[in-house]
Amino acid sequence: MAFIQGNPLAVAKDVAEGYVFVTPIFLKKFVESDYKELYHNLIKVQKLVRAESPDPRDHHAVRQRNMRLQRLNNSLVVLKHQCKVKKILL
Repeated sequence: MAFIQGNPLAVAKDVAEGYVFVTPIFLKKFVESDYKELYHNLIKVQKLVRAESPDPRDHHAVRQRNMRLQRLNNSLVVLKHQCKVKKILL
C-alpha cells in the first residue's frame, strides 16, 4: 500500500520549501514504489529550481534558490542511502 497520499510532486515541492524534512523516520512507512516516485519527483523539482535564474544582485532570491537546492540535495542523499540499506534499485 502506498504511503504518499495526494500528489508526490507537491511533497517534493514542500521538501524544497522546507515544509517537509526527508529523514529515515519519514521514509520508514514507504514501500518500494513510494521511494521511486519520491526520487523521480525530487529530481524533477531540482531541475525546475536549477532552471530558475534570479537576478544576481537580488541576494535574497539567490539565497532562497540555493537553500532550496541544498534541501533537495540533502533529501536525495538520505533517500539514496535508505534505498541502499533496503536494497531498492532506483
